[in-house]
Amino acid sequence: MTAWIAAGSAVAGALAGGAVTGWFTLAAARKQAQGTVDAAARQADAAWAAGQRQADAAWEAGRRQADAAWEAGRLQADAQLDVARQTLTAQHLAAQREVRRAAYAAFLTATNTAHQHRREWQHALGTPEAASRRDRYQTARLAVTEALTLVRLEGPDPVVLAAETLERSLDANAPQDHYQPAHIAFLDAARTALTTA
Repeated sequence: MTAWIAAGSAVAGALAGGAVTGWFTLAAARKQAQGTVDAAARQADAAWAAGQRQADAAWEAGRRQADAAWEAGRLQADAQLDVARQTLTAQHLAAQREVRRAAYAAFLTATNTAHQHRREWQHALGTPEAASRRDRYQTARLAVTEALTLVRLEGPDPVVLAAETLERSLDANAPQDHYQPAHIAFLDAARTALTTA
């Protein structure tokens, strides 16, 4: 019986010691597992935070890049519009100069012709040719009036004023010496208008 008791005690002691040891082992395993889970959670949180920072940085870099591309595109479009405006302005001014040059040249041709016919008529006064020369002069004066209308349309005002003065110098009663200064004044005004336009 004593052996049974001793064996029972030994078994009970082994079982009790094993239980206590098992309990400590289980508690240690739980603690280790919880530490592993906590470490994994911290690692996952750190990875998520790093990923978030990286994503935020990438988004900000992309936004800045998009803003820069937008601004570069806007500047390029503005530059192209400016070049187009300058080109159209230059073409408009060139066309305006050509139209004015044609109007001024037609007016000068008409005034020269009228001046010539006026002199011929005045030299023929008192002769049988006077009537036909007067008719040529009057026809030439009508051409001057028509050409003056074009000059008035094209301008500018200094040229129009000079043209009107030249036209008046061709009147039948205007002194002969008024034509040449008026002609020179018109040429000067026309040249100025054509070079500054």
